[in-house]
Amino acid sequence: MLAVVPGCGPEAPGDTAPDEGRGTVTQPVYTDHAIVTCQSATMYGNYSTTSGPRDPIRVLGYGDKVGIRQDAGTASWAVILDYGPDDWGYLLRSCVTRCAGPNNPIAGCF
Repeated sequence: MLAVVPGCGPEAPGDTAPDEGRGTVTQPVYTDHAIVTCQSATMYGNYSTTSGPRDPIRVLGYGDKVGIRQDAGTASWAVILDYGPDDWGYLLRSCVTRCAGPNNPIAGCF
């Protein structure tokens, strides 16, 4: 899936902190299809490397379909696109599983 990510990216060319939501990505980015695999997981609007997630958006449930950016986020937090309302946020990486092809064993993957 191709999408433009508002609020995720460096403010200026020299800024190297794309995971703190301080700017806007103006180039198209690709997301991989994924589903939420935790019973419930809070999606946050911002993430700081010093204080962690902040600004909760909503709680996603098991089987919710999202897009995940493989090139963004941190080791523990993924940058995701919630397909329902079509907005971006951060979700615990351990609560999202990428759908890898038509033979993915996870029910609900697309």
